[in-house]
Amino acid sequence: MTTRNELLRESSRVSLIAASAFAVTLCGAAGAKAEEPIKLGLSGYMEQFFGYADNDTDQDHFDQKSDTEVEFGGETTLDNGISFGAAVVLNGNTDNEEQIAESYAYVEGNFGRGEIGSRDNAAAIMQYAAPDVGIGLNDGDVSDWIENTTSSDADSAFESTFLFLGEDKANKITYFTPRFSGVQVGVSYIPEFERDDNAQPAEDLYENGFAVGVNFVETLGEVDVALAAGFLTASAPNGGDDDAEGYSLGFNLGYAGFTVGGSYAHTEGNAGAGTDTATSFDGNGYDIGVAYAWDSAAVSLSYLHGEVEGLVGTDGDDENDTVMLSGSYGIGPGVDVIGSIFATEYDGDAADSSNEGWGVVTGLVLSF
Repeated sequence: MTTRNELLRESSRVSLIAASAFAVTLCGAAGAKAEEPIKLGLSGYMEQFFGYADNDTDQDHFDQKSDTEVEFGGETTLDNGISFGAAVVLNGNTDNEEQIAESYAYVEGNFGRGEIGSRDNAAAIMQYAAPDVGIGLNDGDVSDWIENTTSSDADSAFESTFLFLGEDKANKITYFTPRFSGVQVGVSYIPEFERDDNAQPAEDLYENGFAVGVNFVETLGEVDVALAAGFLTASAPNGGDDDAEGYSLGFNLGYAGFTVGGSYAHTEGNAGAGTDTATSFDGNGYDIGVAYAWDSAAVSLSYLHGEVEGLVGTDGDDENDTVMLSGSYGIGPGVDVIGSIFATEYDGDAADSSNEGWGVVTGLVLSF
């Protein structure tokens, strides 16, 4: 039987091979000149919402909320067909001092795609989940309206089946294979669960992280099929209790305007990149949903359940149950009106840590 240490050693070898291949590709491209240097362009989105939420915690208010990201990106292609590019994603609205959401470089060609910098890991990028055409159910914006009174959040399976485990778009290297017969594999190596920090790792956060994602995307007859699986692991920091580990599954099936999808995740570890040993990620989550699109309109109905340990040493688990009905309508190129009606129950395992509520939100989404 393969031990965890053997798995970590093997993941390090795979990451070293991927990094070496990345370097060889760069060297091989050194003599191939591009016609033009990289010129940055702008893309992104702006979301402006207005709605009402009713909370058992007496936070019953109308509110206006915003979410904006602007990407500065550019690419150049060498004479040998290999492309190099860069992307910096700026948060237009932030309350956590994270002004830069992503910052990475990439190289792409017949060999696949390599990325280096700050971005989500391969397992999270390649995941599929229940469809929603509104404010987002899985790792969405529900807790902006319904107060999450528990100790758990979207870093674990409590609110998301995407494998984050608190790595928070840490600096990493990632490689995606070309897609063969619908199948693509991605691998990420994460030296430390921290981003935008050029200091050498101090072994005080999760380290030597390894993520792998695989998905199958193909049209079979008249059915669009997407299947995904992911795995993420990292070693505990000095003074930490548990290694981080998680796996995920997801699917989407599309036919005649309908999309049915769902996902599952199991997570283990501690909050604060392994430093908060009083808060556990250990648990499971899943979602299921259906959407229907016609002309410029779409509707969806989805449900998410998450249950993780939360505060260590207390009886019970933190639980999250959310159901959401959403709709969207495209009124022009890059201009969509969306709306969501949702009900959420947060059941915390500590005293006075539960809340439930409902919300109605509508908004304008501008893509550019």
